[in-house]
Amino acid sequence: MDHTWVARNVYDALPPFAIAAGHDSDQDPIYVGRAYHNGDMLPAKVIPNKHQAYVAWGGEEISKHDYEILTGHHYCWIPASHGEVPPHALRVGQTSDGEALFVGRGYFQGSLTPGKVHPSHGCLYIPYGGAEHKLEAYEVLVQPETWVSSSGSNIVPGTILAGHDADGDAIFVGRAYHDGDLLPAKVIPNKGCAYVPYGGQEHVKYDFELLAGYGYGWVPDSFGNVPGGAVVCGRTSEGEPLYIGRGHYNGSFTPGKIHQSHHCLYIPFGGQEVRLDSYEVLVRS
Repeated sequence: MDHTWVARNVYDALPPFAIAAGHDSDQDPIYVGRAYHNGDMLPAKVIPNKHQAYVAWGGEEISKHDYEILTGHHYCWIPASHGEVPPHALRVGQTSDGEALFVGRGYFQGSLTPGKVHPSHGCLYIPYGGAEHKLEAYEVLVQPETWVSSSGSNIVPGTILAGHDADGDAIFVGRAYHDGDLLPAKVIPNKGCAYVPYGGQEHVKYDFELLAGYGYGWVPDSFGNVPGGAVVCGRTSEGEPLYIGRGHYNGSFTPGKIHQSHHCLYIPFGGQEVRLDSYEVLVRS
């Protein structure tokens, strides 16, 4: 699932779940946006109360009528400085030369204003008062791997779809404890529970965690191998990491645990723990 950007102009209503970035000097709320300018896709500050959006470019604060606004869940802000960005920082776009730009925010003259983290310039640039201002200390918008406690048929927004059961029911990525292991789980809301593979059997779980977030994908692999960026779901009671994989079996597309020392993926299906040698691995870029 990708990050969700909603096209808007300055007179449109704010979409649901817009990501708040801060506030203007008069306390008007500011939201995270982005817009094109002179070949660059730039972070934008969106101020609905003023029917305005602005980007920082070439030393100036530039007004934009049309923009995209970020919506979603499970984002947070992490301190950084001097052009650095933490893991899972949100890449908004890039310069016309291809350099990645990230969303940051900083305090300036009574405001908390978002702008562009420009790594090669070693700073955050914000649009304010008609000018582009440079800040060396700031916060960066990130979305860490987020596990949300759930039970039964409850599904939170932004949950990662894993596949489908043999009867077509949707399956989501989860995890749950069993006998000292924290195991990848298949979560099936229509059935009101989750399942984990362990000790040759499929075990039902009514309390579990769901993986939520953006920027995930699936990469083919086999025989216990995992690619770079593979998502660690949990670990065995002996401390071995377990990764999330999925595979086709009996008309289903089912997630389970990649157990590297066993050289396979195990999935829970039909009351059994089923071994698959070829599978896809959940990764995050």
